[in-house]
Amino acid sequence: MILIFLKLLTFLLLTLALLPFQIIIIFLIRRPVYLIPYFYHKMCKIIFGIKVKTFGNVLVETPTLIVSNHASYLDIIILGSLFKTSFVAKKEVSRWPLLGILAKLQNTVFIDRKIFSLKEQENQIINHLNKKKNLVIFPEGTSSDGNKVLPFKSSLFNIFEKEHNFKIPIQTITIVYKKTNKNLINEKERSNLTWHSDMDFIPNMVQVLKKKSIEVEVIINDSFLPQKKRDRKKIALHCWEKINYNLKKSLYK
Repeated sequence: MILIFLKLLTFLLLTLALLPFQIIIIFLIRRPVYLIPYFYHKMCKIIFGIKVKTFGNVLVETPTLIVSNHASYLDIIILGSLFKTSFVAKKEVSRWPLLGILAKLQNTVFIDRKIFSLKEQENQIINHLNKKKNLVIFPEGTSSDGNKVLPFKSSLFNIFEKEHNFKIPIQTITIVYKKTNKNLINEKERSNLTWHSDMDFIPNMVQVLKKKSIEVEVIINDSFLPQKKRDRKKIALHCWEKINYNLKKSLYK
């Protein structure tokens, strides 16, 4: 219990200390909006005992559409500590206590996944990338248990359809939860560590805070420019295959 309390206290103090500075930057300075979030995620990684081993490099040039699998709220900390970026999240996240505020302060793109909102969703993503800023999407639409990659929703790739002719590189990233407390975890343990399905947030957060260390592999593929002949479904499948291959290879090697 002492470890959990200390981690939570440190996290809250860090958040409260940096929050006013990020608000000032967003509303008054506007330029270095990713400077504090980048530092914040690096510090959160230390607080929660997350150790990341990376394979490959994120494209230095911006903007890039980064496509990743999704298994936990920790994914945001992990990716946010590796490069400066914003994330796409479902609209409901904006109303979550504290996490919703933090997401807004990181310039998160909140989207409504309903069919009649697809055009607005496309425009939001295009407008963000046109501002020369990286963007991470989780095309699974929800989080998995970390043992598999769920099918991708192709609607997030609408920006590459012919009518847009959008020339932005895509880079796929695979997040693999490998160890806790320096021990390899099995499928059941990984499923309990990640946050998915109808799991309650607080009990899962307690489980995460109990861990002295969480070791993660992040596998980064080379970027590619989608070919004109590929439609959104083919692009989504291509990204899924890359990420799924990396996950299986890492888990069962």
